[in-house]
Amino acid sequence: MRWLVLILTLSLSGCFFFGSSDSEEPGDVTSEGVDVENDPLGFISALGSIGSDLSNLQEELEAMPDVDPVHFNDLMPVLPEAPSGWTAADPKGQTTNMAGTQISNVSQVFTEDDGDGRVEITISDWAFNKAVYVPFMMQAKFSQETTEGWSKGITVGEDPGREEFNTQRRSGERTVLHGKRYPIQIKIRNQDAEAFDEWWKRVQTGELPQ
Repeated sequence: MRWLVLILTLSLSGCFFFGSSDSEEPGDVTSEGVDVENDPLGFISALGSIGSDLSNLQEELEAMPDVDPVHFNDLMPVLPEAPSGWTAADPKGQTTNMAGTQISNVSQVFTEDDGDGRVEITISDWAFNKAVYVPFMMQAKFSQETTEGWSKGITVGEDPGREEFNTQRRSGERTVLHGKRYPIQIKIRNQDAEAFDEWWKRVQTGELPQ
């Protein structure tokens, strides 16, 4: 019931659920959330699938294994190399225990040599944390676009995510939950939105521990 209340609240705020994209290249955004103001029929259709969506999520939760997060050193190889014209700061990592829940993460900042661009990549291991999985999936399914930018749910391959961008400030962030376990966050500043795709493809997702 709590999730139904959350979903209806989000719908009343003016945005929700998925629309398809034709792109199927690895690393590309394959679907985006649908803004109810721009696609009310798509919203109505999506409402009808809430029950099955929640049922599928419950099955996924039950199938998730109980594992400990890897040490942050095991996440270091996943960070991208600095492309030409950019300088990488020293990477940082930590493994913490909060209220009995362990989380590992690494991060690295990249700055543009001949400009004011800045990118920060953060890779975490949530170790299939069931308490955060469903909220993440739900928020990845709605969108809203304004004159200032957008806040939208996305899917990259089969991985859910969320992207926010301010067009005037040319800044924002994208977070993708890879393999139901690893949130990968890209924060950009003084960059166009295309930088999300460019930096996502530089992340070495193939190096993530299985």
